[in-house]
Amino acid sequence: MSVVLEPMAGRHVDAVCAIDSRCYSRPWSAVQWRTELAADDRTHLVARANDHVVAHAGTLRVLDELHITTVAVDPDHEGKGHGTRLCIELLRLGIAAGATAATLEVRAQAHRTQRLYGRLGFAPAGIRSRYYDRPADDAVIMWLHDLDSPEIGERLDRVAAQLDPIPDGAAS
Repeated sequence: MSVVLEPMAGRHVDAVCAIDSRCYSRPWSAVQWRTELAADDRTHLVARANDHVVAHAGTLRVLDELHITTVAVDPDHEGKGHGTRLCIELLRLGIAAGATAATLEVRAQAHRTQRLYGRLGFAPAGIRSRYYDRPADDAVIMWLHDLDSPEIGERLDRVAAQLDPIPDGAAS
């Protein structure tokens, strides 16, 4: 299956909302998504497979820090590396924009997701008690320092090499 990564645009909002409704207890509305897409300090990408949006992810830039704000994969397409691929591309875009660190929150019970972020170099740094509801859960705060270091670049390259390849020229 060929996978294409591209910047999220207005034409993707309905598909992203459909994915979010399956992944989140409080999905963003189409209006919220359009506001996100208009913000200069945000970057959102989608992954398309066979011309359908199967995943999306986004970041917020604050000075030299990158905050991964959302990663969602259509449950019918989980386990195929789409979330990993999107995160790697967002981190690379952040590095290119001058980011030196990245952070995120993840559900304490989302062990598989925490392992994904750990593979990318994120490490637990704290807990936000009762951060999530529906169902109630704490958030693990994770940080990736020295994002712009050669070691992190090599780590991202190694993880990307373990994924099924994207055809040349398909990622933007």
